[in-house]
Amino acid sequence: MLTLNIAYTEPVNDSSDPSLPVLTQEQVWTGLKLKARRPQDFIPSLDDSRVLEERDDGTYIVREAHVAASLHESPNAGKWTREECQLHAPVRTYFTLPGGSTVENIVSVGPDQNLYLTFTYEWKFANIEPGTSEAEKAKDAHMSIAMSSVQGTLRTLRRMAEGGTLKPAL
Repeated sequence: MLTLNIAYTEPVNDSSDPSLPVLTQEQVWTGLKLKARRPQDFIPSLDDSRVLEERDDGTYIVREAHVAASLHESPNAGKWTREECQLHAPVRTYFTLPGGSTVENIVSVGPDQNLYLTFTYEWKFANIEPGTSEAEKAKDAHMSIAMSSVQGTLRTLRRMAEGGTLKPAL
């Protein structure tokens, strides 16, 4: 069994492009709460979802997400996956996926006082052996998924902020 531990981080605010909106931690957190309910709006590899259960004042969500059929690098391509989501305001969402895989979305402040968005993954593959060429291909493919997920989330957050739809809950 192969377990891939992967993390990818990007700054939330891009100081090299003054045309982009500057996002606050509260806005990013509001967006991550929306992402827990509608991940397809943020993650390019997902194309649909449905919330099955929500409790504990919205901090625990069970959803099904549909992995895009075109995502050939995923063993779940074209399938619905049941995910449990825990929201830990205002910095972390934690997702448990089928087979024991996990994903975390973390909003942090760096030593430069800038915001960063990190997605961490622990992907488990029962049918791949460590040290094989298949394992190396899976690692590369899933790093690409991690990068596109962080970048897609930031693009959506910025678009929502520009459109005025990313307002923190009262």
